[in-house]
Amino acid sequence: MENLVEKFGKRIAECRRSKSFTQDELANRLGVTPQALSKWEKGISSPDLTMLSAICKILDVSSDFLLGINNKSITENGDEIIQNEIWSNLRLGLEPLELIFGENIVPIFKDSRFIDKIVELRLQLSREGILMPIVSVKDQLYLKSNEIMILAYQNVLYCEEIDFINENTLDYIIQKLGQVVRNKYADIINVDILNDIIDNLKIKYPVLINQIEFRQIPYGLILDVVRAFINRGNGMIYLPKILEVIEREVREDGNITTAELIEKVYNQLERKDNIWVVLGTRK
Repeated sequence: MENLVEKFGKRIAECRRSKSFTQDELANRLGVTPQALSKWEKGISSPDLTMLSAICKILDVSSDFLLGINNKSITENGDEIIQNEIWSNLRLGLEPLELIFGENIVPIFKDSRFIDKIVELRLQLSREGILMPIVSVKDQLYLKSNEIMILAYQNVLYCEEIDFINENTLDYIIQKLGQVVRNKYADIINVDILNDIIDNLKIKYPVLINQIEFRQIPYGLILDVVRAFINRGNGMIYLPKILEVIEREVREDGNITTAELIEKVYNQLERKDNIWVVLGTRK
């Protein structure tokens, strides 16, 4: 009878094969030797607990699945790998940000250079108050050979058929990705992303964020205000001021509507003496 370590290793091996990774490829991604990975899969040893998160992320599985916790059957034959794939498909059905492309553009993304460039873009956007979600990058046969498409939750934010494929095409695509994220961030941001940004702001603005939490102001309400603010051409860098206005207005009027709150933020942050002062807006 298999013990827990053997079952754990078996699941890692099955998930690795379902992702079409060799042992060398997965080991390189995890920063371990192929020999160590082989021992895990054979149930001879197990990885350090601190590596569990990285393993789950790379294999796109839950820790519960790898550990065999609450493994509820959702298929007629009880196949655990198929069940995990079903749950994975349901989680990834609506990606907040996708970059997809036709077959002629595939070679550009064969090596890891594009990852470094996306990380560089992510760092740049963070200086503007924007947290870009993880980008799902993949080829799609239904696109034209030279076509790129940027989507949020299956909605097309940008589409272009590139005339020439050369050494500068990757930089061009990443530049377009950055432009789309900036211009369409209201279509990309969701409650989870907003929650992560606000959690991070707590380091610098602990009193403000604690007041928001104390008054139990729904993040859905904050998100509606933020989206309206962005859609009027303004930047995420003013989020702390937006939160300050929201907290004050909700404190003074607990029955204030979303539309009224949006106008309060609009009037108090955007226009002063007919001068547009918010980043990204000049009139």
